[in-house]
Amino acid sequence: MSSEIIFLHSHWIIPITICSLVVWLMCIWKEWVHFGKRTFWIRILVAFFAIISIAIIALKPALPALPKNTKIAILTPNYHQEALDSLQKVYKKIKLLTYKENYPILEQLHTLDTIFVLGNGIAPYDFWQLEGYKTTFIKSDIPSGIIKYRYNQKATTGEKILFKGIYNNPKKGARLFLEEPGGSNVDSIILQGNKNEEIQLSTKLKIVGNYTFRITEKDSLGNILSKNPLPIQVVQRKSLRILIVNEFPTFETKYLKNYLAENGHEVLVKTKITKGKFKFEYFNTDRIQIGTFTEKNIESFDLIILDAVIAKNLGKTSKSVLEAAIRNQGLGLFIQPDENLFQSRKSSISFDFKREKNSETRLKDATQSRVMKYPFSFKKEFTLQPILYSTDGAIVAAYKRVGKGRVGTAIFQGTYELLLDGKSTAYKELWSDIINDISKKQNTGIYWDASKTMTRKDQPYEFTVRTSIPDPKVKTQEGYRIGMKRNIDIPSIWKGKTFPKKNGWNHINIAQDTTAVLNYFVVDTTVWRSNMIYHKIQANSRNFDISSSNNVKTNSPVEPINPIGLFVFFISCLGYLWLIPKIT
Repeated sequence: MSSEIIFLHSHWIIPITICSLVVWLMCIWKEWVHFGKRTFWIRILVAFFAIISIAIIALKPALPALPKNTKIAILTPNYHQEALDSLQKVYKKIKLLTYKENYPILEQLHTLDTIFVLGNGIAPYDFWQLEGYKTTFIKSDIPSGIIKYRYNQKATTGEKILFKGIYNNPKKGARLFLEEPGGSNVDSIILQGNKNEEIQLSTKLKIVGNYTFRITEKDSLGNILSKNPLPIQVVQRKSLRILIVNEFPTFETKYLKNYLAENGHEVLVKTKITKGKFKFEYFNTDRIQIGTFTEKNIESFDLIILDAVIAKNLGKTSKSVLEAAIRNQGLGLFIQPDENLFQSRKSSISFDFKREKNSETRLKDATQSRVMKYPFSFKKEFTLQPILYSTDGAIVAAYKRVGKGRVGTAIFQGTYELLLDGKSTAYKELWSDIINDISKKQNTGIYWDASKTMTRKDQPYEFTVRTSIPDPKVKTQEGYRIGMKRNIDIPSIWKGKTFPKKNGWNHINIAQDTTAVLNYFVVDTTVWRSNMIYHKIQANSRNFDISSSNNVKTNSPVEPINPIGLFVFFISCLGYLWLIPKIT
């Protein structure tokens, strides 16, 4: 705890300093007749000490009050009694508090220097209450159950929903079922009892709508241990119109065009065979000839995929038409990477890279599949929007906004090897993310961006909406209006927060356009408990590891120093100055 002296009347320092200096100069003027004598120097020094002492008394010095109890232990669910006993043995007068969410934590405590948080930790939205304090988190054990999971919360008809996760400390012989909304089991697995066991369940989606699947756990006797909801939005598959233009045939395009065709997209492939001659392939579309790009022959496409050689050697007219379609019509462009992509060039749709040694990476997904890549990485730019990451946090694929459209590329090579290795799911997820992010968007004028589809009852649910409406009135399904905060730099972006009260599917909409709806699912604290506790423990560990070492404060009151000693010293100095001239 700090023991530095502070002045309660610090705002008087300047005027008191000026007055003290004036008084001291008057003392020097009065004693000037004795200049050169020893008594002159003694008297002006005594006068100086007298003036300094009375000035300090006027500024009212104080010290931080030493608290009687400077340690506190905040108890959260599942804390270890042994850890608490150890703290109480070391700190005899440690104060105990039981944590309650959404309630003040340190409301009546003013003298703290160390805080211990025991158990699962406090809710992330309460972290602000402990900001600046030296805080140590003593975590509980990670609970048994599904602590991590991943699945497509929004999918299209005909697509397979794939649920992947990590089960911590399962009981051997227990079973997990994927249960459809009607109650039938569509997939199941038997747990082997391994620590941090990987799990995977899947089924095919058929009908458009908002559904609640469930992950049900049963023991070896068939008794239900838990039921956790799995909200899924199933939307109608949108058929995209895609043009692929290559300088020469490649295995990458061969497998990509087959994947796109199998998913119902209209695909036109144009491949150069020899100088001036091209091969055309058509999938789910009529036969048309595409020569030089013109406004008319590319206006119907949602996405154009070019290899780096074609993109680099586009004629002036084709390049101008393509950039105009991207900027004004929202066309998407993906540049297939090769060595030509990483050569320096100046263009409105170019990317910056830096060379590195690594020639492979692992995708940040449930499978963490290995993918070969070029020995380059993206340079971080303000305009760069990531699509895919590697497990080490590097950007694997990204795009830039160009007007209404998007231009993207990647650093991987030979993604078709994922298919050859039997990792078709990873291949499909990779290209699905790229195509969905870059392709032309429907011009609804309103775009929602929510942090998650599933949220907890009575806890904050944050979302963002991009709209051209000057003052969007966002309302809950009950008709309550949500206060919106406009982005200071981008006026079309608004952020909001709501606290849902009803379990199940909820929605919010914009009053000026009731068709613009954001659906989200609300659950209470009785479901997905293992996952909730695991993420709370991780959040507390990260937050307090950082905050406990930075900007530590002591919320202590101050106690004025008793001025009697300074006053006695001041009187003694004055007595000396008055008495000495009398006796000499």
